[in-house]
Amino acid sequence: MKVLDLRRGSTSCTDNPMVRFLNVINRGEEEEVLVIANKEDLPAGVLRLIASRNGYEVTEVSMEENVVRAKLRRVKR
Repeated sequence: MKVLDLRRGSTSCTDNPMVRFLNVINRGEEEEVLVIANKEDLPAGVLRLIASRNGYEVTEVSMEENVVRAKLRRVKR
């Protein structure tokens, strides 16, 4: 399972948490991904929507203070 920790600050456009998330999800190379992000950078609803449109299902979501943790699994088609 790939762990994608998006909590650190971005220093460039390509290092933006949303861009990094989209790069991994759009490739679809990973069977399972654990996404860890700040709630303000990647809200749970947006994460679910993007994941479902790119062939992933959210199997588990938890929120602790301002951090969202979500497990994604690629849907077999």
